[in-house]
Amino acid sequence: MPEVNMPRLSDTMQEGTITRWLKKPGDEVKKGEVVAEVETDKANMEIESFSAGVLEQILVAEGETAPIGQPIAIVGTGTNVQTQQQASGVKAAPAPAQKSTAVSEPGNGVVSQPSVASNQPAQNARANGGAIKSSPLARRMAEEHGIDLQQIKGTGPGGRIVRDDIEDYIEQQRTTQAVSQTQAPTPVAAPEAAAVASVQPQVSTEDTEVVTLSTMQKTIARRLTESKQSVPHFYIGNDIDLTDALEMRQKLNANAGEGGVKISVNDLIIKACALALEKFPEVNGSYRDGQFLLHKHINIGIAVDVPAGLVVPVIRDANIKGLRTIAREAKALVAKAQTGKLTPADLDGGTFSISNLGMMDVTDFAAVINPPQSAILAVAAARKTFVPIDNQPVIRDIMHVTLSADHRILYGATVARFLQEVKRLLQNIYLLLG
Repeated sequence: MPEVNMPRLSDTMQEGTITRWLKKPGDEVKKGEVVAEVETDKANMEIESFSAGVLEQILVAEGETAPIGQPIAIVGTGTNVQTQQQASGVKAAPAPAQKSTAVSEPGNGVVSQPSVASNQPAQNARANGGAIKSSPLARRMAEEHGIDLQQIKGTGPGGRIVRDDIEDYIEQQRTTQAVSQTQAPTPVAAPEAAAVASVQPQVSTEDTEVVTLSTMQKTIARRLTESKQSVPHFYIGNDIDLTDALEMRQKLNANAGEGGVKISVNDLIIKACALALEKFPEVNGSYRDGQFLLHKHINIGIAVDVPAGLVVPVIRDANIKGLRTIAREAKALVAKAQTGKLTPADLDGGTFSISNLGMMDVTDFAAVINPPQSAILAVAAARKTFVPIDNQPVIRDIMHVTLSADHRILYGATVARFLQEVKRLLQNIYLLLG
């Protein structure tokens, strides 16, 4: 029977979390039709069915995670459609036999089952197959507090145990303990034990909240940890006079007219970095297995802040594109990132990255390298600063930048010369218009 498997949607993806099913069991599915949305390590993406037919069974519910290649749904002829309760997030499986309560009559092979009380919370919270239905956050909270989910009656859809159920159970247990302590005689502790108890830190569960990381946040944490632990970072900074560039940008945007493509400061920086990478191709390289890889294309990744974390969509061949083309592509990528519509093609293939926090009035920072790239440029805000020109103080717009570089393949002098080239291009803005 045709299966819908969890696909590999990016080069770094290992698993995906189903965020929404767009089809329910019994719905007709066409080949290539989107059936679900999945959160990967980079963005929210869509899953298409490679077969036509009827969605018979959902194997991975919303909010659950599956590794690459694992079946998440079954598409068939419609003869084995799961029930609506299963469609709401319960995995289908054959009902288990009642071993401990079954009574077998000898000779005829007939098994009689005693009735089960309807007030058992574990039965109300179970899916077919005996697995207790609970949200990921509820399971984590139960594990942290040592709570047996079988003791809790779920109040979520289909008897699903949710966060409120866990919190109610904890509060009930706390109340019960308080009552029992007031009724029980207070034991007299030894002086030594009392002294030790008095210095023990009191940790209240009411002071903390457990937040489950999204797939993207987990991947960001893992990749950045690996980057700082395995890549020997070093940092070189420089100040760039943006006064002339800002004036030229204002003129270019005025000439674009209403509705035209406006150029941002970041677009100027992207173009300057792309041209500088032509001159210093080693900065556009990467380290892998003791080898230095020089990339033929200059693909600039731009860090974009999104609610779930950080994504880095890529502008390809930025060195051969005009400023307005870069501006148009950058705006489109930012819009897709903020709406969760980035595709694997938007995210893969970057050879150099830029992280710009200038719009947040940041004066200076250093970014973490995005492996397997060898460098990332951190851009701070441009500030009005007095600088000496012909021995006279003049106010200019000065922007500080810091390049984080991989010391396995890049060295201080090379990175310094690269930054000097970026500075030269931005301080001679006409060089970016060719």
